[in-house]
Amino acid sequence: MAADVTPADELQLHAAQACEMGDLLGVGVIAVNRDLKITCCNKWIERSSGRTAAELVGMQLQLAFPELRTFAIAAFERAVQGSAVLLSHGLHRHLFSFAPPSGLERFANMQQSARLVPMTDGALALIEDVTERVAREEEMRDAFSRADAANRAKANFLASMSHELRTPIGAIAGYADLIGDGLFGPVTTTQVQHLARIKSVAGHLLRIVEEILVFARVEAGREEVNLSAADANELASSAAESVEPQAIQKGLELRVSLGSVPIEMWTDQVKTRQILINLLGNAVKFTPSGAVTFSVMPLDESGRIAFLVEDTGPGIPLHEMERIFEPFTQVDSTLSRSHEGTGLGLSVSRKLARLLGGDLTVASEPGAGSRFMVTLPLISGGASKRKLSAAQVAAEV
Repeated sequence: MAADVTPADELQLHAAQACEMGDLLGVGVIAVNRDLKITCCNKWIERSSGRTAAELVGMQLQLAFPELRTFAIAAFERAVQGSAVLLSHGLHRHLFSFAPPSGLERFANMQQSARLVPMTDGALALIEDVTERVAREEEMRDAFSRADAANRAKANFLASMSHELRTPIGAIAGYADLIGDGLFGPVTTTQVQHLARIKSVAGHLLRIVEEILVFARVEAGREEVNLSAADANELASSAAESVEPQAIQKGLELRVSLGSVPIEMWTDQVKTRQILINLLGNAVKFTPSGAVTFSVMPLDESGRIAFLVEDTGPGIPLHEMERIFEPFTQVDSTLSRSHEGTGLGLSVSRKLARLLGGDLTVASEPGAGSRFMVTLPLISGGASKRKLSAAQVAAEV
């Protein structure tokens, strides 16, 4: 009996088995012989085309589906000649021009991926409806695009508002200076004290605005990097001097450990100094008693340098380690009430460190203080300044 089975019979048998399997898997199956006549199709094809298998079987493929495009006919011809063909949705969109699923009529046709495989004396096409998946992918892309646009608009708004706020704050401090210098007449000792307070408050407000401005520029991708040769010890010493009055006022010991010889690095001095001041200022702010230790050390053979800030403060719980780097965040609400600040310092510092090709990490334990480490690349080079975007900095590092 087996010797009496013809290639056409074998094709019909295998095609029928494939059609049954296609119905179980929910994919379309259609088989053709070498003359591209349909020999079998499953219920999926019937539902999608609106025609019965009795109507389709025996018809020439192009006559049954006159809307078939040239690439589709060529794919079937290659398959019957012995080549497997994969038709990706991303490239061809659809093999057959079937109506889209209900609720997805915004697509002109059902979106499909297809695989055509050779069979004895013919070929078989397996078609998958990917319309819902494509729709979800488009929705996700649209959502990401809208979120990105909203973030850019927010960052641009913050940057614009920060500029608008900085000018009048500077004017307040300037007028306080003019009044204090007696430009508008004599001032009493009490008035001088009040003017000093006005300047102090204006300065504090200006620092907050500057912090928001930097954050907004970084978020909007508008922060520039100005690279130049610098001495790491000098940058560290300058940052420590800026924070020392706050430490003295709180009765904290500020221990600074610098190298005995200059450590040349190539970096953005303003941003590096800002990172160090932020870390030192945070350590002083959240350490009620004890000491803050600040040290600088090259990392052997890594081409990088580490700035370490250690304190004897309350420490940070493990589950809060990464959250402290989120914008506008402090460890808990009680701290935000008892300590001034925007909650941007650590977020800005990490973003700036990464913009410079480095990183900012923390190690801490509740009750045992915290240890912040910023690592930056040591890049040898001349003293000439350059302006680089974030992508250029990453490429050079």
